[in-house]
Order: sequence, then structure tokens, then C-alpha cells
Amino acid sequence: MGNKDYQSPEKRAERALKNLADKCSRKEYCSADIRKKLEQWELPEEEAAKVMQFLQEHHFVDDRRYARNYAEDKARFNRWGRQKIALMLRQKGIAPDLITEALEAIPAESYAGNCLDLLRQKARSLAESDPYKRRAKLIRFALGRGFDYETVQKCLAQLTE
Repeated sequence: MGNKDYQSPEKRAERALKNLADKCSRKEYCSADIRKKLEQWELPEEEAAKVMQFLQEHHFVDDRRYARNYAEDKARFNRWGRQKIALMLRQKGIAPDLITEALEAIPAESYAGNCLDLLRQKARSLAESDPYKRRAKLIRFALGRGFDYETVQKCLAQLTE
């Protein structure tokens, strides 16, 4: 009975809905992640669309909420810059206006503070004595973490004071 070949598409869609609603009530998922799951389960397109619509209408899946939480978590815990967060959200299929909204929710003070803290840590670990090479390494490091050049310059200025 557990084999999907012997179940009607409606029964499989019902099981998928219960499973996904349970998952979404425990953790945030974006709509692209849910669509991928539905594809893996090989649900017919019509049934998959019904499941997706139900999850969105009942707020199990909300890309705006997902983007905001993702941006806040990555900025706070991973200490990523806005550019890296935006790139990752684009890869998740989040709409550009939702990405912009989520990035604007990151407080500017903590954003610059994260950059400054990361640069201080990195500066302590660098053995480079040439000030120009040292500065270049710090800039590359911060840009790689997704911070914009302007923020990196401001933080480096504070670091050298």
C-alpha cells in the first residue's frame, strides 16, 4: 500500500500536503524548496499546484517571511554581508522586491559592526607586514563575505584609527 504506484494521485497529494504542512510548521521553507519536494515525489502538475496553493493560502509557505528570516539569520549568525545574502536568496528563487525588503530590514549599525568585528579578527590572524598587501587581504576577505566596498572602506578606516 505504501508504494506510490498503487495510490491515486489524489491520495498521494493528500499525503504530500500533510507531510509538507508538518515540515513547514517546524521550519521556514521558500516556495522553490517546496516545489522541488513536490517534483521529487512525482506528483502530477495539477495536484502539485493544489498543494502549493493550499500551503500559501494558509501561510505555511511565505516567501516574504522566509526572505526576512533568512537575511536576519545570515547577518546575525553567519555574519554575511548584504551582497552574499542577496545572491543566496536569488538562488532560492526569491523575487527581487522581497530580497530588497529583507535586506533593508537588517539594521545598519549591526551590519557595520559585523564587518568591523570580522576585519579585526582577520587582521589579528594575518602575518603580512606590508601595509598595502595587508589592507588588500582584508578588503578581499570582507568582499568575499558579501560586504559592499563602501562599508569595508569605512570599517577599515575605523580599524586603523
